[in-house]
Amino acid sequence: MSARPAFARTVRHPGKPDPVRIVTLEAPALNHDFTLQAGRSLRDAMSIPLAQAGLDGGTVRFENLRVAPLHFLMPALAVDDQHAAFYSDPHSMEEGTLIEYAVATYGRKDGEPFVHCHAVWLDRNGERQGGHLMMDKTIVAESGPAQAWGVHDATMATRYDPETNFTLFHPTRLSDTVHPAAHGKRVVLARIRPDEDLTMAVEEACRAHGIAHAIVRGSVGSIIGADFEDGRVLEDRATEILVRSGEVVDGPQGLRARLEIGLINPQGKVCEGVLARGRNPVLICFELVLEEQ
Repeated sequence: MSARPAFARTVRHPGKPDPVRIVTLEAPALNHDFTLQAGRSLRDAMSIPLAQAGLDGGTVRFENLRVAPLHFLMPALAVDDQHAAFYSDPHSMEEGTLIEYAVATYGRKDGEPFVHCHAVWLDRNGERQGGHLMMDKTIVAESGPAQAWGVHDATMATRYDPETNFTLFHPTRLSDTVHPAAHGKRVVLARIRPDEDLTMAVEEACRAHGIAHAIVRGSVGSIIGADFEDGRVLEDRATEILVRSGEVVDGPQGLRARLEIGLINPQGKVCEGVLARGRNPVLICFELVLEEQ
């Protein structure tokens, strides 16, 4: 692994750092195209068809979906020393809202389906805004397509994390039987812990599984502000992130990832671009789903 960079922006977490900074597991790849049904909560609109398809854990992407109402949170600075960052108070929009794009991690909490989703949408004034969707309260207004990538017999299960003092997703096998991937195509579920450079950690997740080419399918988490490839710098300490498109390729310099992201600041404003490698530490957690190519 490359030498760990020194970051311009850091935060202090309440607990002792776990020595394992990138947690991964692999399983045969499952893909599933389905419809998010109108009238269902976003949680049920995802979890019901994915359970029927036998996809136990992974990621979901969708675009141009109308919802009503929309309930959401935004990133916020911590108000005490028990967390490095936190969430805003709940917000809602009762009228119809168009979600421009969204990425969700699909997993389990206390054995039941659980979904963590970040999205960008157009607000009531036609301005772009983003945040963390409250999946059980946000209702699909018009049916629309979605895509899922994931695995069977493994999932992202919630677990208390002493380092950050949050309950977070963790790659978890659901049985002791590990089936080889047909034709070598795999999906990797991963959780990246704080203060790891996001781009380099994605590369390391591929390296750990001997993957030379992968697409980033799942990408929900937080980073500490952002340095972009084009020189822009976002200094906000609490920001939520989703990857619009991402790829890892093995080239002359070894494995290199390129992550084009959407970033949401504490005011809900959206900033987009390609992350600069080596300058963007994870804030709380990053949930990653990689599909081998």
